[in-house]
Amino acid sequence: METSESPTAAQQRSRRVALLVALGVALVVLLSVASSGLVPVRAQLVVIGDSLSTGFGTSAADAWPVLVERDEEHGGNLEVLNAAENGSGYVAHGENDSTFLTEVERYVGADASIVLFFGSDNDLGTAPTEITDSAVLAFETAKAKAPEARIVVIGPPSYSPAPAPDLTAVRDALQKAAGMAGVSFVDPIADGWIAGDARELIGPDGEHPTAQGHVRLAQLMENVIRG
Repeated sequence: METSESPTAAQQRSRRVALLVALGVALVVLLSVASSGLVPVRAQLVVIGDSLSTGFGTSAADAWPVLVERDEEHGGNLEVLNAAENGSGYVAHGENDSTFLTEVERYVGADASIVLFFGSDNDLGTAPTEITDSAVLAFETAKAKAPEARIVVIGPPSYSPAPAPDLTAVRDALQKAAGMAGVSFVDPIADGWIAGDARELIGPDGEHPTAQGHVRLAQLMENVIRG
């Protein structure tokens, strides 16, 4: 005896088929858009630095890397990994026994789009050759861990129009290292990033940025990121 499918069962089967077809079409569309490059790729910025990048003296929420990531200009397509540790430098060991090299080793990976080094006056008094050698190793390690990334080295800023010789010695050692490693170098001393406005941009300890100082740094870093 033949049995006919009930209208309810037929309707349910029809809905399932329609749903599967719709899902298949949606998947094809998504794959097509992704392969065409229309889906924005989230860039990753890794910050290698010291207390000038951690918000020390204000708060972590005020730090320039946070402000850069929040900038609406990026449309949410910039991820910032802030590896900076208070007291660290290319040679100097900071919190968690960190140096710029260990920050690279811990945070830089193949997904990095930009690796940005900033500082460091924590290396004041260190032999320039030691700074250069340590910096070259950090830069080369970053290049090896993130072959497709742009590596940018930003020297230490000066808060005076007449920077101390030991500060310019650090700057010169880093500029030499950047040239040896074939990476970009930005000179905040020559470009006058802070000097002249230190009263508003630097806190009472004479070393660390105020909240306003971090806003200025974020603006300057945006220019560097845009290249």
